[in-house]
Amino acid sequence: MFDGIFLYKLKDEFNILKTGRISKINESGDTDFIITIRSQRVNYNLMISFSSEFSRIHYTNRIYDSEIKPKSFTMFLRKHIEGYFIEDIFQHETDRILVFKLTGFNEMQDKNTKYLICELMGRYSNLILTNDNYVIIDSLKHDGVGEYNRTILPNAIYEYPKSNKLNPFNYNMNELDEIFINNKIDSPKRLIEIFNGVSLSCAYSAFLCDMHSKKFYEILNSKIKPSIIKGFNNKTDFYYNPLSYEIIKEYNTLSEMLDDYYYEIDMKAKVKAKTDDLVSFVKKQIKKHDEKIKKLNILLDETTQADELKIKGELLLSSPSLKEKKKYEDVFNYYTNKMDRILLDDKYTILENSNRFFKKYQKMKTSIKYINEQIEIAKDEREYFNILYYQLLDSTINEALDIKDELINNKYLFKPLSNKKSKQKPKLLTYILNDTLIYVGKNNIQNEYLTHKFAKPNYMWFHVKNAPGSHVVIAKDGNLLDDEIRMAAMLAANYSSQKESSSIPVDYTLIKYIKKIPGKRACFVSYKNQKTIYIDIDLDIINKLEVKKQ
Repeated sequence: MFDGIFLYKLKDEFNILKTGRISKINESGDTDFIITIRSQRVNYNLMISFSSEFSRIHYTNRIYDSEIKPKSFTMFLRKHIEGYFIEDIFQHETDRILVFKLTGFNEMQDKNTKYLICELMGRYSNLILTNDNYVIIDSLKHDGVGEYNRTILPNAIYEYPKSNKLNPFNYNMNELDEIFINNKIDSPKRLIEIFNGVSLSCAYSAFLCDMHSKKFYEILNSKIKPSIIKGFNNKTDFYYNPLSYEIIKEYNTLSEMLDDYYYEIDMKAKVKAKTDDLVSFVKKQIKKHDEKIKKLNILLDETTQADELKIKGELLLSSPSLKEKKKYEDVFNYYTNKMDRILLDDKYTILENSNRFFKKYQKMKTSIKYINEQIEIAKDEREYFNILYYQLLDSTINEALDIKDELINNKYLFKPLSNKKSKQKPKLLTYILNDTLIYVGKNNIQNEYLTHKFAKPNYMWFHVKNAPGSHVVIAKDGNLLDDEIRMAAMLAANYSSQKESSSIPVDYTLIKYIKKIPGKRACFVSYKNQKTIYIDIDLDIINKLEVKKQ
């Protein structure tokens, strides 16, 4: 829970940034920024998110996708504050507002001061840059008269959100006790109404014992012990200490905890926002081909009647009155030695009805081959889109856009008129194990490039057995060490549809034994001379692996 009290504790981690210089500003998605600050000969990457669901600030060592063409506000920030020094960092009261006081030189080489104001307030989050008089230069989100009755527009005077709530850190134990009594704070909801920066989980924790004010004071002054917890209503949450909740995982720093907690859910949310229409399209294609296969199988079942039609045509030829028109004809079936009644179309003679049965028979016999071919095509299409669906669930934004390009190239989607994206080599996720590089392809474009173009014939190739997954290659000739084989197999299992299973079978063989399947897409391959290893995934081991920067 990223509340004001949490930010009060977190801001101390940023003290090392004071006197540091802003060297680079990148964006990740529509509302997130990675600001690189050089301080005491070390580069610190500061993730600042202004999304409505995941607003936060913390150091990060993760690799986030950045836009090829930065948005105008990112360019604005680069122009105005890249090269500036951080003079001070402070929080406004116990609001979720952190302010960076910056000093630097303008285009005229005059020294000036600017304030970068980070409002990390959920759906009201905003990033605002002002001059030294708090006149707004620009902001990420513009607002005429917002939720807090203030104007967030260029040239307006910036005002902090007004609040009548109390700053809990301004009071000692006795004063807090008096405030509890005077304001009749007898519930978590009432505690939130009186004090600023208190979240629901924090408030409920204060009411898990009889001495509410004392417990609240202890929470405010407790030691920092970053913990992911099973919080209010048993929801997975986090705080600067575990409060009175069950600890799921502990961390060394608050930033490390935030980086771990938010990375996966934030990246999935970003990918969903960018590619939700793509996922819907792929799911529709899977459903479409499922229904097509069902209909074709029904037609195939109907073709089993072909021999019956042929027999009816033959039996009718034995009728003594071939030129008569009847609704039915009783004939002797010499296959069963019984009399059969064959229903007829009385618009036609018995002979014409016989010929019609023979024509239907020939048509059905001809259609069997066609139907079987169509079933195989539909199955291939369904398998292809199932692979894409799995890849989208585990993709970054850029990887999802690669999948979109693949669908455009295969004529499933129309190419936008404005799409002038230059063709680049795929960027492969690359792990480093004992100076050995292990490459992972996370979509069909990457898999094809890695396996058929990048890898050398004597490199070892890994893939989960009989299931959709990433192609994994160890860039090393000669004999592999056991830990290299196990790590590559673990990565192949982790980046596959079987990642939730245990004892996952992974095949591995040399690149020279991998072949494209004729008539099928490049994502389908055959291989030989493989061995199989059964592996369990250990995410702690994978997360400790060094990732090569691209």
